Amino acid sequence: METIDKKHLFWDVEKLDSQKDAKFIIERILALGDEEDFKWATDFYGKNKLKEIVRESRNLDKKSFNFWSQFFNIKKEKCTLKQSPSLRLLFWKR
Repeated sequence: METIDKKHLFWDVEKLDSQKDAKFIIERILALGDEEDFKWATDFYGKNKLKEIVRESRNLDKKSFNFWSQFFNIKKEKCTLKQSPSLRLLFWKR
């Protein structure tokens, strides 16, 4: 089964376009995928695209972000700043 057809990764999406939805697909694989999924993403998108997504993503959870930034040897200063927890709390208090 091809990675983008796996329901445990994309349970909330009916149809994916591997080019248009590349950022979403890569973020899901980096957060929830296994070794086979990572290999598929690396072969399909290339290592540089995965590194770019790690640097720019605001959707990766902290654990995944820390792991992949270490894996790809990306300095955290080079990454997009995440929204501060206090700003997120303001949103939820409305």
